[in-house]
Amino acid sequence: MNAGYLRGVYLRLAGVVTLAVMMALALNAYLSQRTFERALAPEVAKKVISVGGSIRSLVLRAVESGVPFEELYGVTEGFEEVHDEAPEVAYLAITDTHGKVLHERMRAPVGARAYFGAERTLDLLRKPDAVPPPVRLGNLYMVTLPIVAPDKPLGLLHIGVDVRFVNAMVLDMLLDVIVVLVVSLFFTLELLHFIAGVKLDASLRTLGETFARGAEGDFRTPYQATGEQAFGSLMELLQATLARVNQAFAALAQAVDDGRRVPAHERAPALSQAQAGLVSLGQRYRFGRESDPREADPTLLAKVRAPLFVFILAEELTRSFLPAYVHKLLIPLPGISPQLVLGLPIALFMLIVAIGQPFFGLWCERLGHRRTMLIGGAVAAIGFGGSALAANVLDLLAWRSLCGLGYGMVFVAAQAYVLDHAPPTQRASSFAIFVGAIMAAGVCGPSIGGILADNIGMRPTFALAALLALCSLVVMRGLPDGRPPAENRPPMRVPTVSEIGTLLMNRNFMIVTGLAAMPAKILLTGMCFYLVPLYVLTIESTQAMSGRILMTYGAVMVVVAPLTAALATTRERMHWLVGGGLVVSGLGGALLLAGAGIGWIFAAVVLVGIGQSLSISAQSALVAEHCLAEIATMGDGIVYGVYRLLERLGNALGPMIAAALVLFVGYRSSFVVIGCAVALAGAAFLVATRRESARALAPV
Repeated sequence: MNAGYLRGVYLRLAGVVTLAVMMALALNAYLSQRTFERALAPEVAKKVISVGGSIRSLVLRAVESGVPFEELYGVTEGFEEVHDEAPEVAYLAITDTHGKVLHERMRAPVGARAYFGAERTLDLLRKPDAVPPPVRLGNLYMVTLPIVAPDKPLGLLHIGVDVRFVNAMVLDMLLDVIVVLVVSLFFTLELLHFIAGVKLDASLRTLGETFARGAEGDFRTPYQATGEQAFGSLMELLQATLARVNQAFAALAQAVDDGRRVPAHERAPALSQAQAGLVSLGQRYRFGRESDPREADPTLLAKVRAPLFVFILAEELTRSFLPAYVHKLLIPLPGISPQLVLGLPIALFMLIVAIGQPFFGLWCERLGHRRTMLIGGAVAAIGFGGSALAANVLDLLAWRSLCGLGYGMVFVAAQAYVLDHAPPTQRASSFAIFVGAIMAAGVCGPSIGGILADNIGMRPTFALAALLALCSLVVMRGLPDGRPPAENRPPMRVPTVSEIGTLLMNRNFMIVTGLAAMPAKILLTGMCFYLVPLYVLTIESTQAMSGRILMTYGAVMVVVAPLTAALATTRERMHWLVGGGLVVSGLGGALLLAGAGIGWIFAAVVLVGIGQSLSISAQSALVAEHCLAEIATMGDGIVYGVYRLLERLGNALGPMIAAALVLFVGYRSSFVVIGCAVALAGAAFLVATRRESARALAPV
C-alpha cells in the first residue's frame, strides 16, 4: 500500500460524492423545470387577463353610452395599441353570444372558428366572474373573457398568446436552472475541497507514507506530531506501534550496553552475538526520531484556494453587466465619445493591476502574504460598495480604481504564497491550486452575476460582491503570517527602464509578447468583457444571457486547458499551440460574419475559449525557451515581470480598442475586425517562429 493507491481511494470517494451531488442537482433541476412549465401558462394568462380587462371595460362603457354592441367602432385600432404594448399577444377577437366574429386583429389560429362556437366556450357567458384557463389552439394559447352587461350577456373577448413567447420564457428558465446546476456543482466541489479535501488528502498521504516506510524498514517516529486529521485513530495506533518498536530497540541497545559495562568475567556468554545482532539490526532497519524534513506542508499550500475563490468570485460577479452599468451612469465628457467612456472602467482596472504588480510584489515581501491579502480584500470591498452607490461614471472610475488596487494586491500575494509554499519539484502542479480557483470563479461569477442583475438590479449585485469580498477576509485570516525562509530566493525589485527597453528591443522576447500574449489579452477583454455584454443588450437579450455566454468561456477553459497543457512538451509543439490558439480565437470573432444572433455569439465565445486554452499554457513556457540569455543576465523575475506587465497592458488596451472600433464600424464589425487581427497575429507568430527555428538549425 502506497500514497498513490491511497490517493486513488480519496479521488474515488470524492468522485462518488460529486456524482451523488450531480444526480441530486439534476433531479432538482428537472423537477424545477416541470414546475416552471406548469405554472408559466397560468401566469401568462393572468397578465393577458389584465390586458383583456381594460378592453372589456371600454366595450361595456361604450355599450352603456348607447352604442350597439354589434356596431362598435375603433375596436381594431384599440387592438393595434394592445399589440404594441404587449408584443406577446398574437391574436385578438370579439365574438357575439353565438360565436360569430365581430372584430378581430391578426390571423386566426387553426380551429378558432370551431372553438368560438363550441358549447363549452359559450358557457363562459353564464360565469362572468370566472377566470378560465388558457386553451391551446394551433400555435397560440387562447384566453377567453366573457363580456356581460348588467342586463344581458353581450359576447366574448378572445386573446391569443404566441406559443413561441411562452417557449422562450421556458427556455430562459431552463438555461437559468442549468446555470444554477453548474454553479452549484462548482461550489460543492470547492466546499468539499475546503472542508474535507485538504485534510483527507493530507491524511491519506501521511498514512500511505507511513505504510511505505514501514515496508522499507524505516521505523522512525515523525519529527513533528500531526494535527487533527482524518483517520486520527488509525494514525495514533500506528504512531504508538512505532513508539513501542523504538522503545524496544532502545531498551535492547541499553541492555547490551549495560552488559558491556560489567567486568569481563561477569559478562553473559552470548553478549558478543547479541551485540553483533544489534549492529546488524541497526544496519538493516532505521530506528529513532526522524530529522527535521523542512518540506512544504500540503495543507498550508491548499489553504489559499478558498479565500482566493471567494474573492475572485466577487469580481467575476460584475463581469457580465459592468458595461451596461457604466452606460446607465454615463454623463457627457468633453472630447470623449460615450463608447470610449464605456470601456474606461475596465481599462483602468486592468491598467492598475498591470502597473501595480511589481510594487504589490515588493509590498508582499515586506508585509507577508496574509497582511497583503487582507489589505487588498478590504480595499476591494470598499471599491465594490462604492461602485454600488456611484452617482455617475466619474464616481465609478474612482471606486473601480480601488477594486483594481485590491484585486492586484490579492492576486500577487496569493501567487507568491503558492510559490513560497510549493516544493521546488512540484511548483507546476501546486500552481494548479491557484489557477483552479480563478477558473472556478470564472465559471460561477458571470452567470450568477447576470441572473442577479436581471432580477434584483445591478447596484444590489455590486453590494453582494462587496459582501463576498468581506467574507473572503474571514477565510484569509486563517492563512499563516509572514513568508517562509528561503536561502536561494532573490530579493524582489522593480524592473528598470533600461531593462524594459532592452527586452522591448529583443526580437525573441517580442515575438512571444507582441505577437502572442498581448493580442490574446486584447481579444479576451475587448471581445468578451466589453463587446459581448453590450452587444447582447443591443439585440434585445438580457444580462443573464450575457452571463451565460461568459460562463461558457470559463467552462471551456476548465475542460480544455488541462488537456492542452499536457501537449506542451516540446518547443515545436508550443509554437503550434500558441499560434494555432490565436488563429482559433480570431476565428471566433470572424464568425459573426456568418450571423448576428445569440447562437453565433455563443459559438464565437466557445472558439475564443478553445483558442485561449490552446495557447495560455505554452505562452509562459516559451518566454524561457526564447530568452535564455536574457534570463541568465537579468534573472527570470525581471524577464517574466516585464512579460506580465506587457500582457496585462494588453488587457487594458482591449476595451479601448473595441470601443474605438464600435465608434467607427459598429458592434458586429468590431468582433470581426478584432478577430481577424488576432488571427493574423497568430499566423505571423507561426511564420516568425518557423524562421527562427530555421535560422537556429542553419549551419554556421
